[in-house]
Amino acid sequence: MGSFDLATSASSDEVVARLRKTGVIRIEKYLPNVSEIRDELLSIYDKMESNYQFGKVIRSDNLSWDTSRTPMTTAFFRQSEWMHNIATGYQALRAGFQKDLFSSHDYLACNGTGPQGWAHFDRLQRFKFFLYVSDVDENCGPICAAPGTHKLTKAVLRKRNRDPDAPDRWRFGRYYGDPAICTKDDWAQGAIDGSQNHYPDVEYELISMVGQAGTLVVFDSDVFHCGGAVKPGHSRMVARAHSW
Repeated sequence: MGSFDLATSASSDEVVARLRKTGVIRIEKYLPNVSEIRDELLSIYDKMESNYQFGKVIRSDNLSWDTSRTPMTTAFFRQSEWMHNIATGYQALRAGFQKDLFSSHDYLACNGTGPQGWAHFDRLQRFKFFLYVSDVDENCGPICAAPGTHKLTKAVLRKRNRDPDAPDRWRFGRYYGDPAICTKDDWAQGAIDGSQNHYPDVEYELISMVGQAGTLVVFDSDVFHCGGAVKPGHSRMVARAHSW
């Protein structure tokens, strides 16, 4: 058990209090049975071709995910009073609660390292609920996070940018000490290439948030994090919601 682990019985107040310290929490087996959510997502994925670097992705903000087709998944994220109390207890929401829904089915390996595979904080801060719809071990690209680093991001790193609301510096490498020099092959088309270690003086330790299907990870995207590096022969299916 890590400092970021909580029990399924944790109240919204307990989650918020822990998040203020760590920036990320994990509740293993939060949802005992994910079969209905998995089936809903597969009903979309099975009719799709691969549409991104590592497999398939759908999202509500560009209409590739019609949330009316996935009532159980949509209700899981958007009709939870517990989640609402956590999101609004942690921060004021300008845009809204669970405004955007995303899901990915990652199964393509050997395609380089995409932007999410490098330790970073999000350019635009988001509050995220992240559900593992399949078992996720070290081979399946688990979320990795450095608990507590959200404090440094908010207090120091965002202030180094000319425009704190749209930072142009945010990547660290895949681990502390990685020079973070990536080639064009490491990036999805249109992404930034070149030297990405904009904060070589910052030390951090990434911890893998592995978990069985039904594990829920909740985090402030100002915490240093990465994920999605699926190894050959393995896969990962996840769904997540963003509030801000």
